[in-house]
Amino acid sequence: MNSKYHMTENANDDSQWDSLCNQCGRCCFEKLEDGRGKIIYTQTACRYLDVITRRCKVFERRFEINPDCVKLTAELVPQLNWLPPDCGYRPAQVKFTRKENLDRRKRGRR
Repeated sequence: MNSKYHMTENANDDSQWDSLCNQCGRCCFEKLEDGRGKIIYTQTACRYLDVITRRCKVFERRFEINPDCVKLTAELVPQLNWLPPDCGYRPAQVKFTRKENLDRRKRGRR
């Protein structure tokens, strides 16, 4: 992921938005959902995904060439339960260290 950009409302420039992608390629693999809603990634990639580089071979024209390709947008990303948690398009999660968690609990007891 390009660390100088974060998913924000201002990330509407296509090239800036596309730079958020960490190129894991997981969104380009077929997915199944079990009865409990758990997403299972298959080993079947989109035919346009180079599985070695994890880059789309037709990236600039992907929506024209492949109508099944989903255009990820800031509005759509939060609704997609099949995107992995570490997807570059997802907002950064706030992570606390163990010490910060202990400090927060102590403050809450006062």
